[in-house]
Amino acid sequence: MKKAIVFGAYQFLGFHICGALLEEGEEIIGVSFPNIHVDDIEDKRMEIGRNANFSEISWNHLDSILQDSHSDFLFFDLYTIESLHSVYEIIKSHIIDRIDKKFLIAKKLVFLVNIMSLEKENELFSTMKEEWNDYPIQMVHMPTLYGPWQPNNFLFQQLIEGEESIHFSLREYPKDAIFIDDAVMEVVKQTKKGQNNNILLKSNVTNHWQRCLEHLKWDIPETICKDVEYSVYLKEVIVINTSSISANLDKQRKHHLLYRI
Repeated sequence: MKKAIVFGAYQFLGFHICGALLEEGEEIIGVSFPNIHVDDIEDKRMEIGRNANFSEISWNHLDSILQDSHSDFLFFDLYTIESLHSVYEIIKSHIIDRIDKKFLIAKKLVFLVNIMSLEKENELFSTMKEEWNDYPIQMVHMPTLYGPWQPNNFLFQQLIEGEESIHFSLREYPKDAIFIDDAVMEVVKQTKKGQNNNILLKSNVTNHWQRCLEHLKWDIPETICKDVEYSVYLKEVIVINTSSISANLDKQRKHHLLYRI
């Protein structure tokens, strides 16, 4: 049995990564970033904690876990984090600078990043690439992800909750969307290929984000439909939408009714 460590295990993407890997029979160690608020953490902890292959540790016990030769992958869920600089410093001081290099270069470090971060954090990504060049690192960039447990600062969740005042998150990418299960399936597939190229996941459905909003019966202001420039060296990977958009949104609605009301 393989073992993976997921940092941000109760955040939106990290939680689903844990679930997908557990379904494959892998042993998962979950770690929460210090001082990062996570919505619905107790419900998520109860749901995933039922699996005997999942365990949770604190930052105080990282040293022994990271030196475990059986842990092949380290996933870092940075998808919903507003300020990556603070998390970068945490990762650098607690992992990169603290753990013997020989243990880290035997593992693969996978950073799960929101495509909207590229505009704000471009300098930071350059710094990470330069300083951590010796390590097997892969960055997976993603557009808007939706589905069960989507944070309520994302547009689809606000509309499902019936919010009267809609707030548009800086982490919302209005040019594309991928259902969370499809995105996670592709992340797991890509990160296990043995390649370290940085990638961008793209939906095979044209105007996926806009079509979701049509199903949710919300008019899209033109002012928010901006694009993001990204490097030509970022490899695009097409993600197949395995169900209909209406079925995807129904899953998110039903989850909201069961867990969030």
